[in-house]
Amino acid sequence: MTTNVNHQADPATGFWSRVRASLPQPSARNFYYGTVMLTGLLLFVTQAPQLSGSYLILAALIATELALSMMPVRVYGSSTVYVSFVVTLVIIAQYGLPGVVFLAPLDALRTPRRGTAGDFTITAFNAGMYTIVYCADVLAFSAFAEIGQETMDASLFIGIAAATVTSVVVSAVLLAMRVSFDGVTPREFWHKHKWLMPHFLAMGFVGAWLNVAYMDYGLIGIAAFIAPVVMLRVAMKQYVDNTAENVEKLEKQNQSLKVANVEISRISDELRDSYDGTLEALVNALDARDQETKGHSIRVSHYMMDIAREFGVKEGTTQWSDMARGALLHDVGKIGVSDGILLKPGKLTEDEWALMRKHPEIGYNMLHQVTFLKGAAEIILAHHERWDGKGYPKGLEHEEVPLGARIFMVCDTFDSMTSDRPYRKALTALDSMNEILKYSGSQFDPRVVEAFLDIYERWVDEREELHAAGIDLLRAA
Repeated sequence: MTTNVNHQADPATGFWSRVRASLPQPSARNFYYGTVMLTGLLLFVTQAPQLSGSYLILAALIATELALSMMPVRVYGSSTVYVSFVVTLVIIAQYGLPGVVFLAPLDALRTPRRGTAGDFTITAFNAGMYTIVYCADVLAFSAFAEIGQETMDASLFIGIAAATVTSVVVSAVLLAMRVSFDGVTPREFWHKHKWLMPHFLAMGFVGAWLNVAYMDYGLIGIAAFIAPVVMLRVAMKQYVDNTAENVEKLEKQNQSLKVANVEISRISDELRDSYDGTLEALVNALDARDQETKGHSIRVSHYMMDIAREFGVKEGTTQWSDMARGALLHDVGKIGVSDGILLKPGKLTEDEWALMRKHPEIGYNMLHQVTFLKGAAEIILAHHERWDGKGYPKGLEHEEVPLGARIFMVCDTFDSMTSDRPYRKALTALDSMNEILKYSGSQFDPRVVEAFLDIYERWVDEREELHAAGIDLLRAA
């Protein structure tokens, strides 16, 4: 047997639950915001009643400060410079704490609002922050000068300097703590805003003399002194607007360049695929004519790049690509040699050898006008040159022979000797190595032979796999 129990919610309990739910949830950000707001409010409540002096003059100074604050200079859309700080310094020096607690909440209203709760929270936070900063400025000023003094002396300038530095430091600390909740570190904040320091120092200097003008001529002195400041602001805004416009143009051009770079990269990839397809077609054409040497070019290319690494050739460089392509296409000129000579099972006659020896020049003539194959064409032309100068077609010797061709000679000889031919069986790897050593310094570059010996054992291990699998190393080239 079960019993259903219906619980009815207490209306009072439900009301307070809704109230608690509508309040900001406890967090470090909310605690910080609340502390700043409450501190500003307490300063206002305790200092405002102590206001003395001319209310009208204070109101005029505040109105002047607010008017100037409505003409900010926005720098690159991320920072705002206010020339109104010069009037703030007059209020600090002449009215002290009671004067600035009236100014600070009004300054906070310059924060743009759109009616949302978050915008009102920022305005309230700014009111508290400005109150704290301005009060700290007053305390720094009063440590060196008298509030409301009527004569100019050195203490006034020292006090204004102290108030200016205090304003920078305290506001930077409060703002850095605020943005830290958004993941911005104090170092990042300082790096972004440190350029404002000269601006504040300049405003402090102007503010000191604005106080002198006020002492001597009252509001008329301020009006006369403010005129150059306003002109400075106009000039500053024009300069910054023009700079910002140029920066915006540069950003747009940079974005266009990024888009163009992506497109160029895509086209480059397509061209690379086309190049590789062209190479593959040429190598396949060679293999189709001479089945006995099928896979020879690919194996030689593999061996050649191993030695190229030993010589410090970097993968992906032009030199690397030229060597890889030159090895793959070294016999492309044989397309111009008749089948009767190319596939003849017996020995060639002198005349036939003369025609056969033309294949490096034929290959070079075929490829050297192709931009991406010019380097490979040079290797193809020289791939039968010898270290001692007894090769063909030009009889080059020593360093005159391109490095790629010198490396190729060793790799081509090793693969040819370890492969079966119609007129002989393949030699062993050991016999092939000994043959290469025998002709080091005559047919082969001794340094290339040394590099060959360093990787010989790995080649022996790879040789059977390369012959059996016939792997396609074209894409790796």
